[in-house]
Amino acid sequence: MKKGTLNLIIITGIFSILLLFIVQFFWAKNLIKIENQHFNYKVKTGLLNAGYKLKLIHHSKIDKIHLVKQLNNNSYVVEVQDIVNPTTIDSLLQIEFLAQELYYPYKIAIYDCFTDSVIYSHSGSSNENYVSAEDYGVNWDINSYNFGVIFPELNPLKKHLNIGVASGIVIFGIIGFFIYVIITIMRQKKIDEMKTNFINNMTHELKTPISTISLSSSVINNIDIIDQPERLQHYAKIINQENERLKTQVERVLQLALFEEKNFGLNFQTVSISDLLKKVLIPYELLLEDKKGSYTIEGDTLFAEVDEHHFCNAISNLIDNAIKYCQEGGPNIKIRIKNLEKTFSIEVVDNGIGMEKEEIKNIFKKFYRAPTGNIHNVKGFGIGLSYVDQIVKMHSGSIRVSSKKNKGTTFELIVPKKQN
Repeated sequence: MKKGTLNLIIITGIFSILLLFIVQFFWAKNLIKIENQHFNYKVKTGLLNAGYKLKLIHHSKIDKIHLVKQLNNNSYVVEVQDIVNPTTIDSLLQIEFLAQELYYPYKIAIYDCFTDSVIYSHSGSSNENYVSAEDYGVNWDINSYNFGVIFPELNPLKKHLNIGVASGIVIFGIIGFFIYVIITIMRQKKIDEMKTNFINNMTHELKTPISTISLSSSVINNIDIIDQPERLQHYAKIINQENERLKTQVERVLQLALFEEKNFGLNFQTVSISDLLKKVLIPYELLLEDKKGSYTIEGDTLFAEVDEHHFCNAISNLIDNAIKYCQEGGPNIKIRIKNLEKTFSIEVVDNGIGMEKEEIKNIFKKFYRAPTGNIHNVKGFGIGLSYVDQIVKMHSGSIRVSSKKNKGTTFELIVPKKQN
C-alpha cells in the first residue's frame, strides 16, 4: 500500500469519526429532549386525570382545575383548590401513574391555596401509616388545597446516563476499531516491505553464486586450462566455495518455510555438545583463515538432548553473524560451554560492531536486519536470528543478548539437558 493511500485512509477515518461524534452528540441531545417531553407529558396527564377524578368524588365543578404547573425538574403542582385528602389523592395517583407507566418513587405534597406553602408531605404508595389530620391541625374534609408530587430520585443526569454511556461505547468502539485497523495496515505494510527486501536480497544472493559457478565452469571446460594446474585448482576452489554459499542460502530459505509451518517437529537425541560445536565450526575454518580470524571452544564436556540438525543450524547462524559483522583485524570468536544443574549454556562471543539497546529489541523479529554501520556488502535475509530464537524456544530454552557498540556482542543460549 502506498504512503499516500494510507494517509488518505487516516484522514478520511478521522473526518468520519468527528462527523459521527457530532451526529451522535445531536442525536443524544434530541433523544434526551424527546424523553423529557414524553416524561413530562405522562406526569401532567396522570396529575390532571387524578385532579378530575378528585373533583368528581367531591362533586365539584370541573372548570375549577387550573393547569398543571412544573415547578422544577422533579416537582409538579395541580391547582385544584378543592378538598384534598392524602389517602384519597395517593390512591388516585397510584392508579393514574400506573396507567401512564410511571414507576418512579414519588412524594405527595399538599399546598395551602393562599400561601403556596407545603402543609403536608408524605412518600406516596408506601406501607407507612398516614399522619392523621389532627396531628397537622387541619381538616382535610373542609378546607380547599392544591396538591402536587415530587420525584426525589429523579436525577436528570442519572436518568440520561444510559444514553450517554451507550453513545460513548459506540463512539469509542468505532474509534478503537479504526485505530486497530490503522495499526494492522501499518504493520502489514511494514511486513510487506520486509518481504520485498527479503525477495530482493534472496534473488541477489542466489544469482551471485550461480553466475560465479557458471563462469568458473566455462573456464574449466576450456581445454587449455589442463596445462595450468594452479589455475584449475583456483577455479575448482571457487566453484566449491560458491556451492557451499548456495547451499547455505537454500538452507535459509528452508528455514523460512519452517517458520510458516510453526508446528514442525524436532528429533531429540543425546549428543556431545562440544563435539556438536566442533562439527558446526569445520566449514568455517577456511573462511576464518581467509579473514585472518580465529575461534576457540572452552568449557565442560557434557551430553544433552537436542535436535542435532536444527541446533547446529541455530549455532551456525550465530557464527555467520559473528563473521559478517566483524571489524577490521578479522573475527575473533569465543564459544563457551557451561554445565549447570539442570541446564547448559552456550555463549557465542564476538568482537564485531555491536548493537544499541534499541536494536537488540528487534533482532529476533522476522526479516529485521540491524544497521551495519561502516561495514558494507553485508548480505542476509533477516531470518537467521528469528530462526535461532524459535529453535531455542522449541528446546524449552531462552536467549540472552548483551552488546556494546564497537566492542562486540554475546549471545547466550540456555537449554535444558533433558527434554520432556
